Amino acid sequence: MTRKRENLLILTLTLVSFVLGTTEYVIVGVLKEIETYMKVSLAAAGALVSGFAIAYAIGTPFAVAFLAKIPRRNSILIGFAVVLALNVLTIFSTTFYSLMVIRIVSAVACGLTISLSISIASDAVNRERRGEAIAWILGGFSIANVLGVPLGTFIGQHLNWSMTFVVTACIGVVPFIFMFRILPQQTTTIAGSFSDQMALFMKPRILLACLIPVLGNSCIFVIFTYITPLLGQSMGIPAGWISAVLLIYGACSILSNWIGAKIAKGDFLPKLKWLFVVQAAIFLGLSFTVSHLWLGLAFLFLIGCLSSSMSAASQLYLFDVSGAIAPNSRPFASTLLPVAANVGIALGSGVGGLAVNLGGVNWVPPVAVILALMAFGITAICQRSIQLKPEGGATSPKVDYSIPSTN
Repeated sequence: MTRKRENLLILTLTLVSFVLGTTEYVIVGVLKEIETYMKVSLAAAGALVSGFAIAYAIGTPFAVAFLAKIPRRNSILIGFAVVLALNVLTIFSTTFYSLMVIRIVSAVACGLTISLSISIASDAVNRERRGEAIAWILGGFSIANVLGVPLGTFIGQHLNWSMTFVVTACIGVVPFIFMFRILPQQTTTIAGSFSDQMALFMKPRILLACLIPVLGNSCIFVIFTYITPLLGQSMGIPAGWISAVLLIYGACSILSNWIGAKIAKGDFLPKLKWLFVVQAAIFLGLSFTVSHLWLGLAFLFLIGCLSSSMSAASQLYLFDVSGAIAPNSRPFASTLLPVAANVGIALGSGVGGLAVNLGGVNWVPPVAVILALMAFGITAICQRSIQLKPEGGATSPKVDYSIPSTN
């Protein structure tokens, strides 16, 4: 594949991840509209976030394993088509339960699509560009925060909440057409069996490593899930300005990918460990300033600046740990980060909902402090205890954690 075609492939899959990210995250911007339309509590509406994440985490490995014998080109086209179709079907959701079903099925299709995107890009581009390709694809989710969530919030507030998902589907038609043209025609099937896939989740050291993105995402999403009521109820920002604030937050999250690339270079676990301490301090600051407009916004934007900063390092670490501990399961390693991240999203939104029910939305930032400190503790344990050796005990070659520069 020529460099020009590699660039087109990376761009196409980045656009795909943008649509997937918008599908997943945009619902936080229309929670209040769904709450009113469905006549449910805010915490119940928040369950649409955690329900999506749980389905994503549980369903993705099964979907990837189930379609393992189908060429990846066909599988990713099927998965993305299902996402777009279900986005359109939300316009017919008249009950909370019908919307939850659509979100659950859509979550599995999203997980399948992003896992195959990472896998196809990793195989199709030159080896020295794999880190760059993965960084761009994961960056599509940050772009979704910048453009997709604010745009969707604006549409939901001024038209109808379901139109947010219809517009997302219309945007997704563009990368879907590009996929037909640019995806390699002869993508292989995924080598390995369902038992190889499940073996990843039976290794205690892999499960311990997965706790890093689980807790790292949970501390962010305990805030992000309830960002709209935090802005409106706690900080007193008018509804018409919330989409603008979300746009700034999303712009900050793009910076977090650049920070994440810096963290992922060289020996990244010590840097990752202290990142969570910095996040805990910022969450603590928000806890004391959540009722103050400008100070609260300052801490909220700092959270955005670090929101995705652990993703690149976590993905590489999980690739390397799975390759050293369970070599036969390595083809399925691309599912580890999406699964772990969405377990974290479910945990964050679920615990956040519990906090809202018990004490109100102002209880959310202190919960984020606790989760960030737990992420620090798990990363410290991984740094000290996980040795990249096969289960049989033979020492494996030294692993190079560095990734190519994205500059």
